[in-house]
Amino acid sequence: MPNFDVELAIFFSIILGLILEFINFGGIFALVLVGFAAVYLTHDEDANYKVGAMAAAALCLIYFGISIFAAPNIPYQLPSPLVIGLNYAFEGLFTLILGLCVGLLIYGLMGAIGGYFADKLFKLQDKPKRPKSQKRREKIVKRKTKPRKRTLHRKNLQ
Repeated sequence: MPNFDVELAIFFSIILGLILEFINFGGIFALVLVGFAAVYLTHDEDANYKVGAMAAAALCLIYFGISIFAAPNIPYQLPSPLVIGLNYAFEGLFTLILGLCVGLLIYGLMGAIGGYFADKLFKLQDKPKRPKSQKRREKIVKRKTKPRKRTLHRKNLQ
């Protein structure tokens, strides 16, 4: 496995996702591939499915930002929101935010699946694990005690 930092691996996997989108290849497969590539490129210590989920979620935010400013092809003229009513515009804003949340969830899930596959395929599984001891070690608390004062008893006086 190549040893890149998490941020650089996510950046390279996002570039891979944008290239796949540009050549119209993939769909859900491209999201799994983005998560797979992100986990494959990271250090063994940092590689887990969460890296793939972050890469795919970052790609979702990029697609969302592009889609907000790109106008769709509409064959007719829409009426202004003031004619329809302001409530219609607020419903559209709610739909936009809900679409972002659902998109992040789906993209993150697909990236996590790809990251999980990369983690299981390429991560060294034969690392020795430290066995966890079942017994708890008892804490020994040492208290400072004051030295005893020697007192004279009546028997010692006589």
